[in-house]
Amino acid sequence: MPPEVASTPPYMILWLLALYAFVLGCKFVFRRRGDVRLLGVGLLTATVCWMLGAWGIEIQLPLLISLPEGPKELVIPVLRTVGEIGLTLAIASATLVVIGAIAIASTGSDLIRLQKAVLRTLLLLIGAVVIWQMHFAGQFSLRNLLFGLGGASVFVIGLGLQRSMGNVFSGFDLQADKVVQRGDFVQLGVGGPEGIVADTSLRTTRIHSTDGQMMIVANADLLQRNLLNHDQPDRKLRVRRNVGVSYEVPPMRVKDAILGVLNQDQGVLQSPHAPDPAVFVQGYGDSAVNYEVRFWVGDRRWMDDVVDRVMTRIWYALREQSIEIPFPIRTIRMTDMPAEARRAESSEVRVRELEAAVARCPLFADAYMSGSERRELVRDSAECVLAEGELAVRLGERSEYMYLVLEGEVEVRPEGRASIRLPAPGWFGEIALLRREPRTADVAGGPGGARLLRMSRVSVLPALGRNPKLADELSRVSDARREAIGMVDTAEHEASVWRRTRTVVRSMSRSLRPW
Repeated sequence: MPPEVASTPPYMILWLLALYAFVLGCKFVFRRRGDVRLLGVGLLTATVCWMLGAWGIEIQLPLLISLPEGPKELVIPVLRTVGEIGLTLAIASATLVVIGAIAIASTGSDLIRLQKAVLRTLLLLIGAVVIWQMHFAGQFSLRNLLFGLGGASVFVIGLGLQRSMGNVFSGFDLQADKVVQRGDFVQLGVGGPEGIVADTSLRTTRIHSTDGQMMIVANADLLQRNLLNHDQPDRKLRVRRNVGVSYEVPPMRVKDAILGVLNQDQGVLQSPHAPDPAVFVQGYGDSAVNYEVRFWVGDRRWMDDVVDRVMTRIWYALREQSIEIPFPIRTIRMTDMPAEARRAESSEVRVRELEAAVARCPLFADAYMSGSERRELVRDSAECVLAEGELAVRLGERSEYMYLVLEGEVEVRPEGRASIRLPAPGWFGEIALLRREPRTADVAGGPGGARLLRMSRVSVLPALGRNPKLADELSRVSDARREAIGMVDTAEHEASVWRRTRTVVRSMSRSLRPW
């Protein structure tokens, strides 16, 4: 390079840009991952080759290609070609980074791996064609080059290696899209063998089964089966189990008992880590009402232990509450009809009395709930009596019950604030029931004690779903009470598109600093 050319301002600016790109490439290679690291590799390759070429260094590689009209020599400038390939890689990677940033700003999530792999391959092919057309099209056309590489021989070899190449391409798909990775817990088909992926290559995948066997599966066969990966997109799994319960027990009481077990087990995931556990009525069998229990566990590796523990505790919980799990047989019962009629009449009298007491509460008045819905709610609830000073709920505990004061009064004791007297027909506990938050205060029986009606979440939520006015009123009262005791809603909402855009732009601008 002549000295007078090297000292001109435009050339000095090019050198400064090259040095900046070199430093930025080193930063991306050693501190980043994924497309940003590939961007760094491309920048380093392009800048080093440009610097060597600027100093007059070049390597010529002659290549002899056989054509139908005879052999022809193609001379390839190695440094220039490698530099242009590096520049192509840098442009393709930068394009993917920008597209990914736009996707994150607009939707909140990045492109999936398959989309990135397809875009990267397409951009690199376009760059290779451009490089060829710029420097080599005058010597060889792409069509002549492809024919010169031996079309017939490639076809014969490809036909002979069809199965092996199929496994190789399948392995490429598995690794490019990261369908399985080393350490993943997988299952070969529904109900098939399970195991942990020990290793995966371009031809085969080795799986260490739970029975201690090493299974070696061809990649093409692996993609053709119903492969279940229990670790992707995350390790959480939903469990479904069936339980049959006697017709004599109200469904809401059964759901309350089972949910009590699910909410207490440490192995069952709770909100916000997974959807809340649920119990559904599936149908009416010959001897029992069939319920389906659904809950989430954190990992397949310990799912069996959690299921065993939960199902065992459900049996004990139903037994403690005198809820029968009937045998699938026909049972003949000898019933004293007069005694049975007196028992039913006594139960109905109690339900009517409680329904009248509940109707006196403004929250459950006729404007928000019908008489039949109140009776349904009463049948699924339980009475409890508090002595003076006895606690109904404790500050900080987690519970899913709401309480209605039937007689007497209770004393609400928020932390750091004056106590509040709540007489009948008041209610408390709706904050924990609606928001599943810890209790915000101690609640104890007032002077002379109190009689309460305890209503579970599974009983109240259906009534709220059928009565929007009731849901709005309960939510309004809940918000007012939270504001009165100084609670702040800590639920995080999704950032707006504008806020995400600012965050992405700020992050990209910081990454362009050479330090």
